[in-house]
Amino acid sequence: IRPTGLRFTKAHVTHPELKTTFCLEIIGVKKNPNGQTMTQMGVITKGTVIEVNVSELGLVTPGGKVVWGKYAQVTNNPENDGCINAVL
Repeated sequence: IRPTGLRFTKAHVTHPELKTTFCLEIIGVKKNPNGQTMTQMGVITKGTVIEVNVSELGLVTPGGKVVWGKYAQVTNNPENDGCINAVL
């Protein structure tokens, strides 16, 4: 049985400059503060850095290319809340 932290496909990500929240798709787990093993398994806990798909936001680099993925840090405990909240 997989932990509920592994079943999430979307996250509620807040953009600090725009002060708005978007429901974005999770690409993968970059770093979990609970250890390398948790990072390799893809477990999402509080403080985990995840990569989210920001292509629908229309962010563009100074060179004119569209940004696909950005890192966001999880701010809540997904096992208790049943959802993932993160900040870009």
